Amino acid sequence: TKTSYFNLSRELVTMGSNPLNPVLKAYEVSTNCFEIAERAIKKQQTALFANFTWPTQPTAQQDLDQARQEMNDLFVLALWAAFERFVITYLQNKGAILQRLEPNALAMSVYDYFKVEVEYWKPDEILELIKGIPSINKHVIGQARTILRYRNWVAHGKNVQKKPPVKAMAPTYTHQILE
Repeated sequence: TKTSYFNLSRELVTMGSNPLNPVLKAYEVSTNCFEIAERAIKKQQTALFANFTWPTQPTAQQDLDQARQEMNDLFVLALWAAFERFVITYLQNKGAILQRLEPNALAMSVYDYFKVEVEYWKPDEILELIKGIPSINKHVIGQARTILRYRNWVAHGKNVQKKPPVKAMAPTYTHQILE
């Protein structure tokens, strides 16, 4: 049957497990590790850090805070990558209907071309494409665009010449929007 909506949650179940969840789980585990390290530093449990020098330095808390922010940024990047891969695969799967057109030889060529080319579409173009689906909340697409701009800023080296698009992007928020 032909559906006139795009329901990401339903598609995630259909295609298998949610690709965002393993990234979120890794983020949660990493966050817990940071909390343990922070507690150990505050309680000066230096025996736990016998092989490391940074936890005993006066800047240990600052180093930990900086590392935590870097980790958050990298998890936003990882969540976007998982989301983007899902959407591209989704489009490739939906585009398979092209193979059923006549003449079949042309249909196969068109699908083969589409399947390769969709890999090179710009993420903003993909968001614009799925925005046209009636059940998609346009506000969520706007939030996803903000995540994309932040992801781009992180992925391209956090250019100090350019101001970040938002103050900071939390991985949990990113997961919620992209899911």
